[in-house]
Amino acid sequence: MSQNGWLVTHENCLDGVTAAVVGRAAGFTPVFVKPDRVVEGLEQIPDEGPIYLADVSLKLDQWSRWGDRIAFLLDHHQSARPLHRFPQVLIDESRSGAHLFYDYAVQQKWIPATPEWERLCLAVERYDLWKPRHDFGQDLGRLFHAQGYSWYQNRFCAGFTPFTRQEGDLLATLIRQEEDFVSQHLKSAIRYQNALPFPLYGLTLNDEGPINIIAHRLLEEGAALVVVLKDEGRLSARTDTRIDAAQLMESLFCGGGHPRAAGGRLADSTRDDVTAILQEISQFLTHQTS
Repeated sequence: MSQNGWLVTHENCLDGVTAAVVGRAAGFTPVFVKPDRVVEGLEQIPDEGPIYLADVSLKLDQWSRWGDRIAFLLDHHQSARPLHRFPQVLIDESRSGAHLFYDYAVQQKWIPATPEWERLCLAVERYDLWKPRHDFGQDLGRLFHAQGYSWYQNRFCAGFTPFTRQEGDLLATLIRQEEDFVSQHLKSAIRYQNALPFPLYGLTLNDEGPINIIAHRLLEEGAALVVVLKDEGRLSARTDTRIDAAQLMESLFCGGGHPRAAGGRLADSTRDDVTAILQEISQFLTHQTS
């Protein structure tokens, strides 16, 4: 354990790993979890030292067991709103998890505020929330998914530093490969509409990196929802304003997230029928509007 305790955050996610980089600089030991496996991560932590959460949360019914153990929780997902009533919880859906934890760490005087930290956290926030001018954060995400957390931690342990020539060359290669990958998966996406007034799309994809690109291409072409089936029965959903992604994932797949981007998990992780998933979503949406 580092000097200040433990930081539980989102694994394999640029926002979560950036929170971990900030946490290490502030003296914390990161514990990486999938968003629906937070309790499993908490159970691995020894009884000494405070626990902080960033970019992940707990269900309200889990708080009675774990609330006294948590020093502070900072999240930005719609599904975390029920925890806002507790004094050691901050939910701000307009920010990213990493930026929230950075601001908190500065307030606690664990790390100094610097332009380098601010630039890194803002870039990640724009990408994570898919805001305008998110391209630089998207490039950070490409390099992180290609080279892993250890590289990212070592590279940005004090905030942003410019890309090297070698990283620029790698980035150009990754973008070319990504275009081919995205093109292939756009062709394989399954369209489903049935009685709905708008189309839904689904596909299978194990690579986390291009999910936003593929989904937003389909949304721009008129899809109301794009659902991606990943390994271990995990799901990611992206939607336009016609569907609340967080509510959908909470209601059907024990998940949650943002109104336009959310995740969940199938009860049976061996199930791999994207069309059946789209049918289940269609039935839910039809019932909601009837």
